[in-house]
Amino acid sequence: MRRIFDVQQKLVPDLLEKMDARYHVLSMIAKTQPVGRRTLAERLNKTERQMRSEIEFLDEQQLISVTSKGMYVTRDGSDVLKAYHHVLKEGSDLHFIEQQLMERLPVSHVKVVPGDGDESPDDVKTLLGKEAAKIMTSFYQEDPVVTVTGGSTMAKVADYMQPVDGVKPTFVPARGGLGDQHEYQANSICVQMATRANGDYRLLYVPDSIGEELHAKMQQEPTILDVLQLMNRADIVIHGIGDAQTMARRRRASDDTMKKIVDDEAVGESFGYYFDKNGKTVHRANSIGLAIDNLKERSQIITVAGGASKRDAISAYLKWGESDVLVIDEAIAHHLLQEY
Repeated sequence: MRRIFDVQQKLVPDLLEKMDARYHVLSMIAKTQPVGRRTLAERLNKTERQMRSEIEFLDEQQLISVTSKGMYVTRDGSDVLKAYHHVLKEGSDLHFIEQQLMERLPVSHVKVVPGDGDESPDDVKTLLGKEAAKIMTSFYQEDPVVTVTGGSTMAKVADYMQPVDGVKPTFVPARGGLGDQHEYQANSICVQMATRANGDYRLLYVPDSIGEELHAKMQQEPTILDVLQLMNRADIVIHGIGDAQTMARRRRASDDTMKKIVDDEAVGESFGYYFDKNGKTVHRANSIGLAIDNLKERSQIITVAGGASKRDAISAYLKWGESDVLVIDEAIAHHLLQEY
């Protein structure tokens, strides 16, 4: 059955969502029976028109009985309610895992996709990208400012961005260039996101790592200062998590910096900060970019990561930083369940 659910997640990703919605309708009828359509709609914060098709479906399946006094749950409906969570857990584990993690972690929402990003990188990153893009657009209000980090997973998010009627987001990078892979740099990803979302973008034309003297001077440049102010008042921040040593090598860290990262046992990196398993900052890259401490309280932070190799990094990040939404794969999810 597990294999069936894995395939279903790829072919019909909204099926579990639909099942869950109908379960909540059936559950509310059971709690308030006999109940009329208007009262049910009010309890579920829906319109009567929205409820009509769901009620007709449940009635056709003989899960409820519609009478002049109101709606009742039938014996078959009661059996479905009792079996729902058990079957869901047995079949996929994913919905159940999401609920468990939301109860244990300091985040408001968790989305888990099937697989291990290390074993099936293309498939898993595609699923992560789809889910993260969908969640990001759900946070849009008016014309939002979205701050974006680099990386291959963020590039996948860009692939699945879509325009939203009446909304023109502005995408800004969380920092300058990093390494040689242009398509994975935050600047490039911002352009791709803006293109697909019919939005605007601002770019940060500075190296990721620079000397202290140049760092201080460049932050005073009007064009750079303008982008920094924009990124630090972001409505949405979407970012990945890196393994500490891998990211240090990509940044071409000096021998002294690499030794410090290794000696201080840093396991994760995000926004240019390196932190150990306890969430303690052990090093900060001398770069121009997002000042995580300056984010306004109403910013929505979306964290996206996949692959068992990043499980220690994501665990450390949750102790070091903040996140509102966690989009992860199954490999990381199982590790977090064991740790928390």
